[in-house]
This record gives sequence, structure tokens and C-alpha cells, in this order.
Amino acid sequence: MENGGETVPGTHALPCCPVNAVNEAKDLSCLDEAHSREIIDDMSDDDGDEGDDDNDDDSDIEDPSEDIRGDLADILSGDLEFAGTFSFSKTYPAAPNPALAVGDIGTIGLPLSTRDAAAIKAHAEQAPFGKADKTIVDKSVRDTWEIDAKEVRFDNPAWTTFLDNVIREVCEVLGVDVQASKPFCELYKLLLYETGSHFLPHVDTEKVNGMFATVVIALPSKFTGGAVQVKHGDMTQVYDCSAGSLYNTTVLAWYTDVEHEVKAVTSGYRLALSFNLMHTTNSLRPTLSVNNLPARLRRVLLSWERGKGDTDAPAKIIYLLSHKYSHANLSGSALKGVDAHLIAVLDNVGRPYGIHIGLANLTCTQRGSAEDYGDSSYRWGRCAYDDDVGMMEVEDTEVVIEHLVDLDGRLIQESVTCDIEFEVIPDELVDEITAGDYDDQEYEGYQGNYAGSLERFYRRTVLVMWPSWAHFDMIHGSNGLSYACQKIRASTSSHPTAEEKELVDIILARAGPSHCAAVVSSLCHAALVWRDLSLWTRAVNKCNAERSVTTLQEGNILKAVKTFGFSSIQPCLERTLENDPSSIFALQFLERFEVWVASQNVEELSSTTKDWIAAQRTRCFEHLKTPGKDEYESLTALALKYGGIEFLETRIIPRVISSGESTNILEFALFIGKKDSVDSEARARMAKALLAAALSGIGFYSVVPPAPTKTPAYYSSYNSVPETSAQLERAKQYLGACLDFDFDDLLATTVDKLLGLAGQPDTVVLSRVKEIFPPALRKLSSTASSLYIKSVMARPTAMSPYDVSSMIQAVISAGEPDQVITQVVPKLEGLKLDVSVLRSIIEEVHRRRAQIDPDGTRVKSALLRLLKKYIGGISLVAPTYSASYYLATVNRTKPVLDALEFCLTVQLPEGCTFVFQRLLNPPKLDSQYITTQLAPLVPDICPFLMKHKLSLNQEPFATALRAIMLYWVQKVMGPRPSEVPQTYMNALRAWTCRCEICPAVRAFLTSKPEESMSWTRIGAPKRKHVENFLATHARAIATYDTIRSTPQGLIVKKNQILVAPARWTHNQKEGKRLLASISSNVDELKAVLGADYLRITALLDGLTVPASASTDAAAGSSRRRLAQQAAGGQQLPPAAPAASGSVAHHGTAPGVSTLQAPTISQGPSQNIQASRMSQTLSSAGPVPVATTSHTVDQPPAKRRKMAYNAHDVIDLT
Repeated sequence: MENGGETVPGTHALPCCPVNAVNEAKDLSCLDEAHSREIIDDMSDDDGDEGDDDNDDDSDIEDPSEDIRGDLADILSGDLEFAGTFSFSKTYPAAPNPALAVGDIGTIGLPLSTRDAAAIKAHAEQAPFGKADKTIVDKSVRDTWEIDAKEVRFDNPAWTTFLDNVIREVCEVLGVDVQASKPFCELYKLLLYETGSHFLPHVDTEKVNGMFATVVIALPSKFTGGAVQVKHGDMTQVYDCSAGSLYNTTVLAWYTDVEHEVKAVTSGYRLALSFNLMHTTNSLRPTLSVNNLPARLRRVLLSWERGKGDTDAPAKIIYLLSHKYSHANLSGSALKGVDAHLIAVLDNVGRPYGIHIGLANLTCTQRGSAEDYGDSSYRWGRCAYDDDVGMMEVEDTEVVIEHLVDLDGRLIQESVTCDIEFEVIPDELVDEITAGDYDDQEYEGYQGNYAGSLERFYRRTVLVMWPSWAHFDMIHGSNGLSYACQKIRASTSSHPTAEEKELVDIILARAGPSHCAAVVSSLCHAALVWRDLSLWTRAVNKCNAERSVTTLQEGNILKAVKTFGFSSIQPCLERTLENDPSSIFALQFLERFEVWVASQNVEELSSTTKDWIAAQRTRCFEHLKTPGKDEYESLTALALKYGGIEFLETRIIPRVISSGESTNILEFALFIGKKDSVDSEARARMAKALLAAALSGIGFYSVVPPAPTKTPAYYSSYNSVPETSAQLERAKQYLGACLDFDFDDLLATTVDKLLGLAGQPDTVVLSRVKEIFPPALRKLSSTASSLYIKSVMARPTAMSPYDVSSMIQAVISAGEPDQVITQVVPKLEGLKLDVSVLRSIIEEVHRRRAQIDPDGTRVKSALLRLLKKYIGGISLVAPTYSASYYLATVNRTKPVLDALEFCLTVQLPEGCTFVFQRLLNPPKLDSQYITTQLAPLVPDICPFLMKHKLSLNQEPFATALRAIMLYWVQKVMGPRPSEVPQTYMNALRAWTCRCEICPAVRAFLTSKPEESMSWTRIGAPKRKHVENFLATHARAIATYDTIRSTPQGLIVKKNQILVAPARWTHNQKEGKRLLASISSNVDELKAVLGADYLRITALLDGLTVPASASTDAAAGSSRRRLAQQAAGGQQLPPAAPAASGSVAHHGTAPGVSTLQAPTISQGPSQNIQASRMSQTLSSAGPVPVATTSHTVDQPPAKRRKMAYNAHDVIDLT
């Protein structure tokens, strides 16, 4: 190696290798071209030289491989032997003195004296080491002195000869072919180890391109210790050269990815030279003769190459190599030992069969939680840099293969996808990789109460091999065809090159109809440039471009006519016009083509195409394809342009009739009938002819035989006729067209069709006329409405809101609105209707009150009956949630409020009594029903009353509130239970940990009403942490178990001795919040709760109520009162005077102004407006819910039982 005209000291090459033999990096700009040539060579064999008898390898294979991956795995693991080893050690007693000279110090005497060692140390620097992308000096990891190679020289010429022989011997032992590889040796550092010096286990980096091994020469110096331990896979070797170190020279060598460690020097000084061993050629090594290659390998590779189209044949094989190589050193020339031997064999055997070989780097990443409990023992030695903690639980594993290069180191793909199940060797690739040491890891660190997340990275190098039939996709992936088309499209050559010819073959072999646009724009374009009519035709046929003018592309057609002549393109063009699904588009193309021909000013072209264009236009008109709705305008214009009105009427209209269905014919009739540019008489004739033809082919009542169904007997016969709403909708269009165009005779025909019910079953009649008669046949309104009502009511389960509206409209339009009350409503009451239909009926009758019953008395009575039926059918049960009822009221569906709102909207406030009567009389009245259904309504009733400007003591709302509060104190709270023994509470108070989980667990044990609570996916470290405290402080009052998930979780269950007091206290708080949500004013509460006020407030405070004061009896009284109000549609008391008059829905509820405020015993009789209720919710405060971030609630202090005094007033504020 030259440096300013002088040989760098320590640089050494074997005699067979020139000093300047290190190759410069090759220019990779030609990579795409080279790969393209390889692809072309591979693809050129696809169409087969299989019949060539000159090549024995093309003959049939004896015993072909049926398991490519399995057979390759067997061969690669056992049939290829490698005699080399991964390390080298030898002592040379007769080695010459190198006459070592160092910088300004001068010649260093050997064996090394203490004086010279001190001089070297004074001249040297502390040796660093690399970690990731950093260079670090840390004597706990590496304690060595170093001097750079540029300050070292060897003055003894005999040293060069010695070093030459040493390198040869090293290469021989490591399995390197010296003649093929021409190894090159370069001094890197002079190293001095003193007493205590060491270097922990590490792997050498490839410091320069081509470096594949490290050579260390220990010079004569007296020392003890300092043994070198090398490790590769399962093999470990220890080299101790301290014995005889005073007078011997010892050489050590190992491959760069071999882990090695220098043990501490226990006495003296160890002086060593460190060399980089590099390759200077791109050749593979070692190599074997073809005659010695295993026959099984040739058979498997040939079977693989012949396996194109076999779904069991893998597109590639990923094989794990023994050594690791960096991106910069990833090439065939950098391979070592057994890897070089393996790839040399595969390359020699596989190349003749089209097998391609590449190299790539694989990274396996495992993520999980660390096994770290904060103990410093996990961090000794290398802790500051390696975070040397264990992996407790692997949660995710990811394998990435990237930087695929060929054996010359040229990039093929940045990333490679692979099927881990079917394309890798060995089968258990991840297990084999992760069984070894990881290369790097990133640890989040201990988080105070638990270990952080841990990521481990295992980096390996893999061999990638694939057959020629997969080469194109391997290089270009899914974009291969696009790439080939792009290359052809970008061609500027007047004649195709060899590469372009092969790319053309690739496109033709792979293209199909779905690639039409790309093929036409590339191959047809190239064919035009190269003037190759055959290629143009092949491209058109390959992608079926003749299926329309659009796919053949108009520009392509014009250029082809101009390039190849019209006669050459004429057959293709005729097929395209014939195949085009749109006759209109074909006719429009002929117009544009005629204009283009004229613009060319070529007499021969004009004369040749003139008659042809006319003939093709005639053919398009004569074989007219059914036009689309958006083509009517163009068809009419083209027909008028080339034939006139008569042509349109006598030639085009009949073809539209003969080629189209009734729907298309009707649409064209509607279009032509409104075409102002056409003569009115001709327009009417054509529209009438089209409409008559369409009408003759339409059937309004086509019946499909029904499938047997299990339905109630009283309407099962009507289910035999399926709805055909599209046909019925078209019937309306026919009627409209006849009326719009004044076609009276066709109107009669249409009516006859509609009324042609003779011989039809009643089910057909009743099912069909409901969609036709009311909107279209006013003169038959009475008959139509009657039949319509029967049809609708015959199928109550299929009734829709539209049916309801149409049915009532039909009766009113027939001039008999009274029948809504006398006929329709009574019949509807007797049917089993869906509640949505009932609601629609109520809304529709309410909307038409003035039309149906101007007086309003009878219609209100009918509406109340329907409303009672509706409320009896809807569900009043609200969805339940695990959170507190009080917070769960936010953004929560309340069927009860919806029902109350509906009652007031339709001006039937009496219906509110029906709602509450159902609500307070469920099949099972227990604490769960009260908590989840009744209690959540209390905070919403007050805003509801405020919204409608109703008083707080308005009935039936006051009665309902009173009953709910009584249920709460009796059935939800119940008697106050005994307090928790202080022994248990004291134990919990001693639990003081304030980590993320512990406070929430303590809060759950001391104050939460739930019996159990889970903390999911917290991980094993946090789980164990909490379990330790539970075992110490809560063993007698709680149990716990592990949730077997990833990460793990924890479930804690507490003893009933804790549950009852916590639950009662929780329910007490909730009860007081309920009361506060009604009002914070004592007088208002007394007015609403009446005689039950003191009883409710006393029970809320846990006081004893005299036996004579029964809450059950009080609640039952409230329910009986509601029942009395609801019985027989009883008139409710009028509303408070503050809200008089009839107002809109969002003001005072219509109809409520007539209610009288009820008299409440033992309380004030004044009306209470809901305007002050907004302050109650904010004063009550939020309800605490189960969470994992609370501090521990203190248990309630013991209280003495107090006597109940009926005159006491409890201030809830």
C-alpha cells in the first residue's frame, strides 16, 4: 500500500499479491443494466430449448426432488465439509527480532524491559472501545495502552519474511485459499498490557474494507496471566502464552466475528502487535473441483430450476450463514471459512442451472419486559453500557431481511420479504438465532416499581438463493411488468436492442387484459417507432385491446394508420368497432377519424377510407346496441345528422324497440318526448310508439312462487306475493308519461293493466294496489283507499311509516276523514304492530288532528288508547354500565325520558302516568333494578321539568321521585352493617407504598363497593410487587390470583367483612347525591317528598326509624296513586299557574296547563318551579368511581346509635 510514495510501516502482502492489489470500490451505476441482462438470459430459456440433446442436464431428472427446501437443508448441513477452523495459535521460538522502533523513543529492546515499557506507556494513549456508534474509554471494560501504526516501524528485513510465512500458515489453518484470495496484512496498533490490564468479551469490527480476520503477535516480554479466550457458537478455545513469554514470539488469529476476551495480566508487561487481515480480490474461497461436487446437490438444484409453476417449489431459499458481515463488507470476497466454502460450492454447481446467489443481513428483534427488580447485582461490571438484564417475558418477535447484494457486493434490493414457514433453513430459524448471544439491546431502565421494556437485537447474515424463473420477480418484485413497460416506453432507438427484444418477450409472456393500458402505451408505441407491424399486432392481441376503441386508444390507432397504412390496420379496426359495447362511441370515433383523415391531406388515404367510414357507420346503426341513458342525446343527434327525422323515426326507433328492454324503451320515450329540437308531431309519434312498445312488455303484477313460511294463520296467505317495488315504481312513470304527453288511449291501456285483476288472487290485488292507486288514480280514490287499507293491514309486520302516512292520506283524500277514528284506529288497535309503526301512527294522527276531528275530543281519546298501547310495547330498560349510576347518566340513552318527551310532544301529558306506572312495577323489583333503572332517572327528571317549564311538584313526577327515594333507602341501602375491625384497618394503614398500583388496591379494599377488581396487562414485575404487599398486609381479608395474559394481570377479591360496610357507605353517598339532585332547598324537598321527607332523610343518615314508619308501605302508596291516575284514562290535575297557556314543544308542554297541583300532606302547598334546580348538581359534586390512581379513603369512624326525632330537620347543604 502506498502513502505519499512510501510504504506504510507494517503493511505487508504475500509475494503472489502486488502491493497495490487492494481493489477500489466498483462503480455500481451499471447495476440495472447488468441485472437486466441476467434477467433476459434467464427468461430467454422459458420457451424452451428442452429438446436440445447436446446438453445432458436438460434431459429428464432421475429421482427429482419433491422437497426442495428439505433436501437442501440436509445437504447444506451434512454433505459439505470444511477443514478450516475459526482461530489460530502458534509459538515461534526462533522468530527474528523485528527491530521495533516507536516514534521519538527509538528502538525498543526485546525482551521488553521495564524501562522501555515505561517509555511506551508515556508515549501511548488509553485504548478505547466501540459501542454502537460511539467510541468510549472505560477501564472497567478495556484497560490497555495503544500506539497507532503510523508511529511504528520494523527495521529488520528478516521480519518481512517471517511475517510472510506466518500469514500463509494462518490462512491455511483458517481455510483461506491464498492463491485465489491473495490476503493482505496491515499493522493496526501496538498494544501494551500492564498488570491489571484486560479486555472484556467483545467482537472486532471490520475496520477496513475486505478485512476478514485479526492477527495478534505477542513479542518477547515477561508476564503472567493475559490468556486469550475465543468463542464461536458452541466452540470455545483458551490460548495462554505466558509460559516462555520472555523469549518466545506467539501468533494468534481469529475471524472478525469471533468473540474473544483478554484476561487480566497478573504481573509484568505484555507487548503485542495487532494486524488487520484483508482480501484483495473478489474471488470466492475456498473452491472445490466440479468433479468432487455432491451429485445430490446438482439433482436438487436442477429440480428446483425445472419447478416453475409448481406451487410447492419455493421462489427463494434463505440460509443462515455461520459468520456475520456488515453492510459495507457484504460480498463474496469478504466471506470467511465455511461460509466461503459453502457459497463457492453452491455457485459452481448452481450457476449452470440458472441458480442465483445473493447475500443479505438479517435482524431478529425480540421485545418484552426485563427481569429487573432494582437490585444492583444485575448491573455489575458492564452495567453502565450493556444494561445486562435478563428477558423475563418475550412479547413480540420480528424478523427483517435487508440489503440484498450479489456476490460482487452490488445492491439488488434494500429489503426482502420471506415466508418464515416455507423459505428458510433451518426450520426453526428464530430459535437458532436467539439461542445465541444478542448483539445489542436497548433497555428502558428500572422504573421505580417495575422493570422497563427491553429490546434485543440479533444480527446475522444469510445466503439468499433463487432459480432463474423467479429472478425477474426477485429483482423487481410486483413492479416487474411495469418496469419492463417503462424501459420499453423510454426507448429512443430506431431499432430494438437485444435487451429491448428480450424485454418485449417478457412483457408478452406476462401481460393480460388487465395490463392493456401499459402494454398499448409501451409495446405499441415501440412497434410504431421500430415500424414493426407484427409486434404491434401481437401486443394488441395479447392484451385484448380490440375489445373497444377506448382500450385500443384512439391516438394509437391514428399513429398506426399513419405508420403502417390503413389497409394494414383495417381488420383490427373493424373488429374493434364491432366489439365496442357502445355503438354511440363507435359512431363518434368514426366522426373524429373522418376529420383526422381530412387533416392529413393524403389523397390515397381519403379515397380508401371514404366508403369504408360510410359502411362502418351504416353497420353501427343497423346493429345498434342498447344505448345508455347518457347516450340518448348523442344517438338522436347522430341519427338526425346522417339520416334526418325520417331516418330517426323509421330506422333508429324500431331498432331501439327491438334491442332494448321495457325500462330502456320507456326512458328513451321520456327523452324523445321532451326533445324540443325535433318536430312536435314527429316527436309525439316516436314517443308514443316507444311508450306503447314499453307498455306492451311490462307486467305490473308478476308473481314469484313463494317459499313456505311459518306465519300466523290470519295473514299467512298474503305472504305468497313478494314485493317488486321497482316494477310498481315504473308503473307510476307510465301513468305520468301518459298524462304528460296526453296519450289518452295509452292511459286507458295503462289503467286497464292496473285494474286487470281478473283471475288474480286477492293477495296479489291487496299487495299491489297500495303503491299505485292513491297517488295516480284520483277518480278511483274511494276504491283505492279501501283496497289499500286492506292490503296494509293484511301484513302488519311489514307495515312501514310510509304505509301509515299513505293509508291516512288515502282515507282523507277519499273525503272520509272520520273513518280514521271509526275504522282505521280501531282496526290498528287490534293488530300486533311494531312499536315504531305505532309511534308513526300516533305522530301522523296528531299531525292531522285538525283534518280528522276539528273538535278534538274524539281524536284525543283515540290517541290516548294508541299511546297506552305504544308505551306498553316499548322497552323502558336503559343500558347498564359498570361505573357509578350518577356518572353513567352522562351521554346515556334513557328510554324513559324519550317516552316522556314523546307524550308531551303529541300533547298527551296523561301518557306520563302510563310511563311511570310501568317503570315502578317491574317483574322483579330488586336493588339492581333500582340502581340501574330507577336511580339514574332522578338527576334527569329535574332538568326535564325545567326544559318544559313545569313545576318540581308536578304530578306524576313528584310521586315517582318519592317512590324512587323510598326504594333506595329501603332496598338498596338497608340497615347499617357493622364496622370493619380496627385490626384489619391498622394492617392496611401500614401498607404505605405509593407506586402506580398499590394506592388503587388499597382504595379498593378500604372504600370501594365492588367485591373484586382487576388490573389487566400490568406485567409480571408489577403483579409480583403488589402480591408481596397483599400477602403482608391483607392476607386475612383478601385473596388474589394471576390473570394469564401477555403481559400478565392481577385480580383481587376482598372478604365480605370489608364489602358490606364499604357498599353501605357508597350507597349512602349515592343516596344523598340523589336527594341533592332533586333540590338542595329543604322546603322544596318537603313539598316533593311530602310525609316521607323525614323518613327518607333519617334513613340516609343511618338513623333508626320507628317500626310504625314502614318505607315499604310508603312506596306502595306511591305506586297505588300512580295506578289510580292511569286507570281508565283518568284526567290528571292541571299544571301550576306559573305555566299557563298552550306553548310549543320546547316551551311549556302542550296540554299540561290544565293540570292541578296535587296536595301534599305535612308539607307546604306552594308550587315549586324547577328554575333553581341547576345549582343542585354542582353542589352535590361528582361521584367517585373505581380507579387505579386514588389515595386510600379513611374508614368511617364508629358512631353511636341516635334516637329518631320526627321534628328534626336535616340540612343537606
